[in-house]
Amino acid sequence: MTDRFYVETQSVDNGPGMMSSLIVSVLERSPAGTRKIGEYLRNHAGIYDTFHPFQLNGNWYALYSRDYTATRVMELPTCRDVAGEEPESNGFCPVDFYVPYTHERVIAAGHAGQFGFVAGCIWGDDSSWKIQYLDLSGIESGVLSRQERFGYLSILAERRLAECISFDSYYPPDNPTIAITAELYFRNDGTYGAYA
Repeated sequence: MTDRFYVETQSVDNGPGMMSSLIVSVLERSPAGTRKIGEYLRNHAGIYDTFHPFQLNGNWYALYSRDYTATRVMELPTCRDVAGEEPESNGFCPVDFYVPYTHERVIAAGHAGQFGFVAGCIWGDDSSWKIQYLDLSGIESGVLSRQERFGYLSILAERRLAECISFDSYYPPDNPTIAITAELYFRNDGTYGAYA
């Protein structure tokens, strides 16, 4: 992760009985100082970890979520929205992003910035954060794809998504393998399922 681009938030009171929103200011840090380069309104009271800068083909982007049910991509430093999902009432609600664009094995394989991960939940199913895959290879053409490749797999409680994903054991370019440390729940009768 980079500290060149980051965000600060300010709560917006939407009135009685309404959830607060956030004004999210996007900042860029440089030797000359820090400057605000953009902002957006997030329609959820919590930012979680829903701003994640990364590089693809030498260009800067950030995964972000202005709507709590949609993952989007902005170009940096312009903050121009370039790809992503549209809001959906029963959509996947992101709470954390991870793009392994600086990992040496991912770079050596030529995959830096081409994929990432999102942790979150389908709205209302927030007992744990599930892991899904993000195909970022098409964002320069305006295409982002979120895929449920791992089934109902949850990240460890109190952990960041990046802490649960590893490429250190086996990541050859022709057959890359990703290791995911996750929480699994099994009922006493031997069946799998989330706790209730």
